[in-house]
Amino acid sequence: MRNPPPAVKMALEAICLLLGEKSTDWRQILTIIVKDSFVPSILNFDTEEITDSIRETMKKKYIENPEFNYEKVNRASTACGPMVKWAIAQIGYADILKKVEPLRDELKALEDAASANEKKAEDVEATIGALEKSIAKYKDEYAVLISQAQSIKADLASVEAKVERSVALIKSLSSERTRWEAGSETFKSQMATIIGDCLLSSAFMAYAGYFDQSLRLSLVSSWAVHLNAAGIQFRPDLARVEYLSTPDERLRWQASVLPDDELSVENAIILRRFNRYPLIIDPSGQAIEFLMEEYKSKKIAKTSFLDDAFRKTLESSLRFGTPLLVQDVESYDPILN
Repeated sequence: MRNPPPAVKMALEAICLLLGEKSTDWRQILTIIVKDSFVPSILNFDTEEITDSIRETMKKKYIENPEFNYEKVNRASTACGPMVKWAIAQIGYADILKKVEPLRDELKALEDAASANEKKAEDVEATIGALEKSIAKYKDEYAVLISQAQSIKADLASVEAKVERSVALIKSLSSERTRWEAGSETFKSQMATIIGDCLLSSAFMAYAGYFDQSLRLSLVSSWAVHLNAAGIQFRPDLARVEYLSTPDERLRWQASVLPDDELSVENAIILRRFNRYPLIIDPSGQAIEFLMEEYKSKKIAKTSFLDDAFRKTLESSLRFGTPLLVQDVESYDPILN
């Protein structure tokens, strides 16, 4: 654009001034805005770097100019309109920072004065204590001084509490940043092996449920050999229980009388993630007790193929969408077909 509208040229002049470029020639402005660093310099702009000179120039030359207006500039260029808003906001924020700076200095002065007044109050109390027996007329003055000392102590305690809260907040934010950084690094490492981890986990879900713990470990080991042969990365130390369930789920299962051994938890995971109705071999009755407790809130019903009311119970579960636990599967009812 060789001859831009005046509003566009004015908007970009202001942006260049904020970024430390004092160019008003349109060719020089074009040279600046086509640089790869132009957009990042806006995104990463630090308001505290605005000097008083730039701030005053921006106000007099642009902010106070009626033409330096979002609506007017936006009609000329929808790209420059938001820049005008941004520039006005930056100058407004810079004004606030300028106003706050004396307040910070004043706070420091007040803290120093509070410390000095505390020492002075202690001296006054000592003097009054020595003279109160012989100078009765100073009793009223003594009471006033004591009141002032208490007020100063209260102010000091308030300031100290604010400082402690500020320090605690800063420490909390620092630890949160450390946690997020650690989580980010963990995520990056997981991405490198996510395909292999998902293959092992999905294979485990699909095929391992029929076997005991030793055969499950053998299956996983054989799958790992095939993944290595195919050049697919995976985590050798992948903890299936933690990978396929959340701590909240495991705590809830334990509350639902599920044993906390690895085999039982793996079985609960397979039941939770099964996409069809599972067949459970449960000679000890632990699974039945667990399922009845786990799905109690969903009004699970228990029946048997040998129960005369089986069909009625089945119809009720289908109608209301409640879970159904069927026992004695060796007497399978063809109605389920």
